[in-house]
Amino acid sequence: MKLLFLSMGAASLLALASCSKSSSPDQDTNGQAKVQLMLTDAPATYDAIFLDVKSVSINNSTNDAGWINYPLDPKFSAPVNILDYRNGTVVAMGDPLTIAPGKIEQIRLILGDNNKVVIGGVEHALTVPSGSTSGYKINFHKELAPDGVYKIWLDFDAARSVHAAGKSGKYMLNPVVKAFSEEANGQFRGYVKPLEAKPWLYALKGADTIGSAIPAADGFFHFVGLPDGAYALRIDADSTSGYRDSTISNINVVFGKVTDVGTVTLTK
Repeated sequence: MKLLFLSMGAASLLALASCSKSSSPDQDTNGQAKVQLMLTDAPATYDAIFLDVKSVSINNSTNDAGWINYPLDPKFSAPVNILDYRNGTVVAMGDPLTIAPGKIEQIRLILGDNNKVVIGGVEHALTVPSGSTSGYKINFHKELAPDGVYKIWLDFDAARSVHAAGKSGKYMLNPVVKAFSEEANGQFRGYVKPLEAKPWLYALKGADTIGSAIPAADGFFHFVGLPDGAYALRIDADSTSGYRDSTISNINVVFGKVTDVGTVTLTK
């Protein structure tokens, strides 16, 4: 099954851009554009992943001279547990930034040295590969219109970003993040039960896996950043649970609408 994910650094990042125009005072752009960055997370079975974000910048040109620093919210002065932002939950990385209209070509994320993963209640340092001090560049192409107001979601794939370094007991952090625009922000949500099945959920578009999810404590799941189209929901139960896998087909995803698939109950 082909995975449609993009990786940062030597790969890519995630984003949801919503554009609107408004004459209200708090959205007056005077011919400029406004961009706000949001952070969300794809699932992982770790207890916590603390991401030490030092800076984020936006480039609306084709060279480094165009980098504009995005002022981060004070909450990012300390490492943030990105697993708090799963199943459609997001956190604003800062206030909207006024920027000249034109093309965004890349987003750059710079991490510090205080990244950590918690596994079974034990905290482990996450080592960032050498050569990453210049940051992870994310290819993201978006035309900013004068007076446009945009939001960009950075969707961190926690499960694919953390790797055990052999049998040394050390862990590496190689961020994988997906970028998506407003036009690709289709969504569907629902509940899966029982949780004793320890289910993993996958959003499938044809033969491609577009996203994955782990249900919350009440069974809730929410997929975001999906292009329009027909999807299937694949639910894989843990092989030791005694429950059967299940697939829900013909889920119609349309931009601007959240499709509710209701409650799926797995059987033995």
